[in-house]
Amino acid sequence: MRHIVSVMVVCFLAFFFACESSEDISRKMDHEVPSYKVLTDSLTVAPGQQIEIKVEISDNAGLSKLLLTYGNWGIQEVLSLADLNYPKTYLFTTKVSVPNDAAKEWVEDFIRNDGYVLKINQKYHKLNLEATDINMNVRNIPVYIRVQ
Repeated sequence: MRHIVSVMVVCFLAFFFACESSEDISRKMDHEVPSYKVLTDSLTVAPGQQIEIKVEISDNAGLSKLLLTYGNWGIQEVLSLADLNYPKTYLFTTKVSVPNDAAKEWVEDFIRNDGYVLKINQKYHKLNLEATDINMNVRNIPVYIRVQ
């Protein structure tokens, strides 16, 4: 019984927060996440190599913050766009050094909703660029890198 109540509460909350009210629409409130184009997607690199990452990001309301992260390589780069007056389009570029001991292939667990664990032979490192607009809408942008 408690499980059924929990499921009903979760469904109600998901429905409640997922719906825009007609009032939001009439006030033209922004619920749109930034759009993007990765210009250096699926790079294949050598260990120790320095690479340049380029991503074009745009948002009709204006961009507020960009955050590039990848825990396995200790990457965390934050860029506030307030000084640029919250641009509607921005070309994010940065250089990343691939560690000499970067994994070339590894086994990763993927856990399905039913708890079943799939083993996946992974070859691509997934860096994440989080783009936030001035209305706090967030888009997570994957950048894939393969080490030879």
